[in-house]
Amino acid sequence: MRDYGFSELDAYQFATQAVESPLANVCDTNYTCVAKLRKKWLPAGETYRGVHARLRETARALRG
Repeated sequence: MRDYGFSELDAYQFATQAVESPLANVCDTNYTCVAKLRKKWLPAGETYRGVHARLRETARALRG
């Protein structure tokens, strides 16, 4: 939600419509599921507050 600017309800709706496996009527807060979702359907954004980019840059520096 935070990484892509979704509100909580928008994130639920997006996930239920975009996943490649059935996901519906989940109302138990203790219930967890894993869903396959194509990255190309996500809005552009920097995830995990830029950690991936920093790790890639660190790896390049260590290799080089």
